[in-house]
Amino acid sequence: MGSWKPESDKWFISFGLSGGFGGANSHEVIDASDEDEANKYAWYQACDEYDSYAGTNGLREMSEIMDEDGVDEEEAEEIFKEEREGWLDYSAEPYDPDKHDDLL
Repeated sequence: MGSWKPESDKWFISFGLSGGFGGANSHEVIDASDEDEANKYAWYQACDEYDSYAGTNGLREMSEIMDEDGVDEEEAEEIFKEEREGWLDYSAEPYDPDKHDDLL
């Protein structure tokens, strides 16, 4: 069993939203040059998931922030990013078929 070596360009990523959304329960195997690139992709996927829920389930979209907080678009964008970051759950690790294939 000790013969497995990670393929440096294959990464297993997990992403989703924390709290009642269940955490990082979506998974993909991607090609990436390094862990930073894989994590960045996982972050983008988690952001996409957040954006799909914005305006529902208590996740505010920009217009709600502007109305509720009485701020301009620039300030609302900063608040939106902070709120979104608090919900994101994501990770990346070298892909191991024996460990990860059952999760796909």
